[in-house]
Amino acid sequence: MNNDFRRKIFYSLILAFLVYVGLILWNDWSQLAAALTDFPWLSLPLILALALANDLGRLLKWQWYLQLLGVKITRVDSARIFGVGMLMVMTPGKAGEFLKSYMVKNVTGTSMSITAPIILAERITDGMAMLLLGSAGLFAFPEVAARRIALFVLACFVIAVIVIQIRPLALWFLAMGQRLPVVKKFASHLNNLYESSYLIFKPRNFLISLGIGLLSWAAEGLAFYVVLRGFGVVASFENALVAIFILCMSTVIGAVVATPGGLGGVEGGLATLTVRLLGLGAAPATAAALLIRFSTLWLGVCIGVISFLLWPHLLAGSENVRREQIALGD
Repeated sequence: MNNDFRRKIFYSLILAFLVYVGLILWNDWSQLAAALTDFPWLSLPLILALALANDLGRLLKWQWYLQLLGVKITRVDSARIFGVGMLMVMTPGKAGEFLKSYMVKNVTGTSMSITAPIILAERITDGMAMLLLGSAGLFAFPEVAARRIALFVLACFVIAVIVIQIRPLALWFLAMGQRLPVVKKFASHLNNLYESSYLIFKPRNFLISLGIGLLSWAAEGLAFYVVLRGFGVVASFENALVAIFILCMSTVIGAVVATPGGLGGVEGGLATLTVRLLGLGAAPATAAALLIRFSTLWLGVCIGVISFLLWPHLLAGSENVRREQIALGD
């Protein structure tokens, strides 16, 4: 792992520390500690199992995409790459996730320009799944700004998919781009990027991956519902839907903020929406936000750290990869 990447992870950890200190200071420490003390910790295994179900769903989608593109790689190797890639969530805007394509190249020799669209597809299908899951409460939610952000993100996703599937239009954009001096040298990589994207976003393939995303993020939303139940939220089907809505919309807001792991945006969204929509006090709402983040984000980071320690060779030579190559090709 190169020094630049280590530095980004270090800064991300500092940011996480500051965010969580800020959340603690925003609340009464004694009330926050009391809420965590009274939490029924026997429900933690169920929370972790539901959070891991989301990770498992995303792993299956990653492996399916590789198979769809004809990449010759074993499921064991692709799972190892996915595990190391979970550490990349701590890079700004998750940009480090493109190193998964580099690791695939290390293992199989497949050009990064062929597999890089998988990262884009993961973002789009996960984002659309979360917005669809949250759509039941989207227009009922009184915060106009959050509604506009969600609709803007959804519109961007839909436009991207449509442009990719209208082949003459996409090829025209490619031809225009390839006339630019800087872009011209990446012409072959751009073509690979487009061909992979076109295949991934074909209606059947897109709907399958979207379905996986819906199930995965519904599981994580239910994990948040179990957390909220532990802090006193009444058990009901409606509250389960609200919990899924809060989790999904907070994650989308965190993605728009583009901090490492959505730090600040996700936690703030979780706590604020829980107070406003479920009437929970500020201290238990913050405690719920912290607990679900430790069960999802930080659990994933721990898996990423362990995976990297076990298989550091997957990233061998990554310090020589230029940013343009991470985005476009070899």
